[in-house]
Amino acid sequence: MKRKINILIIASLAAVIALSSVQYYLITNTFQLKKDAFINKVKSQMKFIDVNERVESWDEAYNDALSGLLDQYQNGLLPKEKFLGDASKFIDSLNTKFIAFYEKSMEELNFKYEVNYQEQLNSVILFREPANDTILSPNSESVLLFGTELNPKTRIGFNTNKWSSNVYSDDENDITPNRTLHFEVRSESFIDIPEWRSVVLQQMIGLLSLSVVSILVVIFLFIYALRSIIKQKKISDIKTDFINNITHELNTPLATLSIATKSLHQKKVQEDETLLKNTISTIDRQRNRLQNLINQVWNNSLGIEDIQLEKTSVVSTNFLQTLINDYRLSKNDITIESQLEESNSLVEVDQFHMTTALLNILDNAVKYGGTEILITSKTMNNQLQVSIQDNGIGISKEQLKRVFEKFYRAENQDIHNIKGLGLGLYYVHQIVKAHEGSIVLESKLKHGTQVLINIPIKKA
Repeated sequence: MKRKINILIIASLAAVIALSSVQYYLITNTFQLKKDAFINKVKSQMKFIDVNERVESWDEAYNDALSGLLDQYQNGLLPKEKFLGDASKFIDSLNTKFIAFYEKSMEELNFKYEVNYQEQLNSVILFREPANDTILSPNSESVLLFGTELNPKTRIGFNTNKWSSNVYSDDENDITPNRTLHFEVRSESFIDIPEWRSVVLQQMIGLLSLSVVSILVVIFLFIYALRSIIKQKKISDIKTDFINNITHELNTPLATLSIATKSLHQKKVQEDETLLKNTISTIDRQRNRLQNLINQVWNNSLGIEDIQLEKTSVVSTNFLQTLINDYRLSKNDITIESQLEESNSLVEVDQFHMTTALLNILDNAVKYGGTEILITSKTMNNQLQVSIQDNGIGISKEQLKRVFEKFYRAENQDIHNIKGLGLGLYYVHQIVKAHEGSIVLESKLKHGTQVLINIPIKKA
């Protein structure tokens, strides 16, 4: 049975993990699709910035300025280092106009989130004989053309551009008349939307909420089902133990009754009056024992709300002293000491049930190796506190949590063949609670046990 439960737990966990993984995969894919759709929407709204769409003068000014610088470079009038420096200066002046244009355009579009733009110059190649001249290569550091520098890790590609120019001039006033200029320029643009994650997540809030709730419901149902299975297994084990215990307890009186009833048929028993009376007494005792076992099972099947108490006012000291004196008579080999308070505080108790409960505690003390028992009482916080302490074998920390459970019997390797149905402390707990009191059991292995019972004192 235990192996089946373990297999069920492993299979259920695997199913939950698999379901969670599929859910995660679907949510991740949906998130990516939503992100792509959002980015495409932003790009379509920013068509005004595309090189092929814009017609502003700074594009023409940039092209003319670059052509002039390349012409000077081609004819040896401008070193490469100075070419890049002059180009950067001119680009900076144009970029100021571009940023103003960009901010105005974005304001007109009434964007609800920030969108930053960057266009960079990646390569400039001059075509000439005998070999082409790469002034700016894709492998070198790019040059900012328009916009602002963006983080390479967060920016999103917007567009790539390439244009080639063939410039010819026969102007006699030109520095290099009859010049021919062939060059290719490549640029790349990016956008960065710092708040894109929050925007996409807002669009997915319904789906995310439903997914999280569904997973939590599945996990809750899994835990609930697992706890129910374990609880049923525990109940099944308890029932099995109870049946074994009650069978063991019933076998002894039944066996004795069987022998006694057979003895009644013997002629020598019938003719011997003393022997006959002893046999009848044995039968009567075993009958009482069977009846007590049945009553114990019946009484402990009741819950707190079903227990009918017949309370009477008793002087706590007198009540406890009478119980202790009677118990001493039945346990001559046990040392029982008492330290009862001298005040005559009154408590309202059902004397039968409370006496039975306290006797159960004392019997447990003796049953689990106690040879010395100390019973004390005192009044505190309008309650009578009764302490029963023994020097028995004690109870382990693991078992201590379950001692008040129905049918539970603490086991110990030092003491064997401990009889009982596991109902004694459960009954004590039920009776104390029915009296609106509390009970605490403190114990440690090989250091004895102490039971503390608190019962409300009768108000004057």
